[in-house]
Amino acid sequence: MFKKIMTTLAGIFLIYAAVGVAIKCGIGVLPVDAAINTLSNILHVKVGTVAIFFHGSFLIGQIVLEKKNFRKIELLQIINITFGGVVLNFVLYTLLKNMTITIYPVKLILSTISFLVGAFGCTLVLETHFVRTSMEGFIQLVAERMGITMGTLRRRIDIFLVIITVLLTLISKTPWTLREGTIIAALIFGPAMDFFKNKFWGQVPES
Repeated sequence: MFKKIMTTLAGIFLIYAAVGVAIKCGIGVLPVDAAINTLSNILHVKVGTVAIFFHGSFLIGQIVLEKKNFRKIELLQIINITFGGVVLNFVLYTLLKNMTITIYPVKLILSTISFLVGAFGCTLVLETHFVRTSMEGFIQLVAERMGITMGTLRRRIDIFLVIITVLLTLISKTPWTLREGTIIAALIFGPAMDFFKNKFWGQVPES
């Protein structure tokens, strides 16, 4: 149990630290992170704090959907969500507070590395099989009830988040969080997770 907890927290740390670096690079992040970052800009609230409430809403969604079938151990997601938000705030507002990246190729390289690190962190959390990640856990439950695959629903949600982020950015005139980095992340994040799973946890079934 202790090993699973520490492994999960290590994965969460990598995920949110990577998000912090990607945001600092300023050339775009994954749709979910773009939505959180845009809300942060509009509300003038720290990104990690918005992330805690954002992902916390998916945990509440799990509880509502499963009712009595909700496993009490899944409440430990609260620790993951809170820890992730704290890490993100620390990376952005303390560790990298005074760091300014002006050279575009450096931004591109650092963003790509951060996406790969984040993908490894996600794989680490998922393959530990301890508790769900809040958003993916909610998506899985909804997908099962809709009779569609988790991947299909995740793509639909990503599209929805992109649309919402674009609208919020245009209305509020905040800086764009959806850029070329978003496309890079979309192209490499999933395949990188498959690669890490294949490399460290066994073969990935062919689709």
